[in-house]
Amino acid sequence: MKTIVYPKSLKDIPLWRRRQITQDILWFSRYSPAERLDYVDREWAEIQDFIKEYSLLKHGTRKK
Repeated sequence: MKTIVYPKSLKDIPLWRRRQITQDILWFSRYSPAERLDYVDREWAEIQDFIKEYSLLKHGTRKK
């Protein structure tokens, strides 16, 4: 089993990864928790609509 090696300081994290983490945090902090929840709820509703439209019950295979 592979062990996870955590960085001991910022210098142990590559510069490209630090930039990526900074961008992710800035994007995430741009929205309030309520806005993020609304986004998740909308995304969940879209996924459910997709499943209803293209589900196996509608388009699945049947025993012959």
